[in-house]
Amino acid sequence: MKEKLELMGHVIAGYPTTQACLCAATGILRGGAKYLEVQFPFSDGNADGMLIQSASDYSLQHGFVPQHGFTIIDTLVRNTAKHILAMTYANIVLKYGIQDFVSELQKCGAYGAIIPDFGFGEEDFGMRSLCEERGIHFIELIAPLTPQKRIREIAKQTRAPFLYVVARNGLTGKQTILNREVLEYIEDVAEICALEEKEIMVGFGINHASQLALLQHKVYGVVAGSYFVNIINQHLQDDNLMEILQDSTQKLLAFDKV
Repeated sequence: MKEKLELMGHVIAGYPTTQACLCAATGILRGGAKYLEVQFPFSDGNADGMLIQSASDYSLQHGFVPQHGFTIIDTLVRNTAKHILAMTYANIVLKYGIQDFVSELQKCGAYGAIIPDFGFGEEDFGMRSLCEERGIHFIELIAPLTPQKRIREIAKQTRAPFLYVVARNGLTGKQTILNREVLEYIEDVAEICALEEKEIMVGFGINHASQLALLQHKVYGVVAGSYFVNIINQHLQDDNLMEILQDSTQKLLAFDKV
């Protein structure tokens, strides 16, 4: 039985500014998240709902370049004891140059990378091999329609300690209803991955403590993205963004009180 439910938070690099992004990220980590995705904005994120895409567009329009993302990761790694990951799309990595992108991740101490459109078994231009060489965890994704045989194959071959399980099809943002069917799917994936000694983290539509209560003891952790971006949106003019995000993270993790 899982003793603790870990949390991966999420920020959009450069949104609403680099400094505010760092404050929000620090608040999330201080609030109890063990992991944090720093999303490098892309103009056409195929898994992003309107909330995250709008934030990404804003960051791009205000001058975001990948180096800003690496700077944010480097700063967070230097100032926290948490695991910081880069999340982005293949176009960004390919344009930057895969070797250079992975080298930058290594230099800034990134824990891992999440790139949804570098699908398992598909052409990744050597990205996974480079990440393994440089000690960076390439996090694989599992979707609801992924066959069980393929899930085990992915779990067996990945060098990362956990897989990211997408709770439902569609875009990020909308709350996921954790009904019996969804929970059975998650439990099945967890059992298959456990055969290869791998954990799972569940994401997409995780935005309330009641969902974490249902997932406790079933999975290693959860990923919350739109939840945090929405809170940042509500407090764009506030000077105490760090404290607000810290409090919001603690509320999400207070699932034993719901």
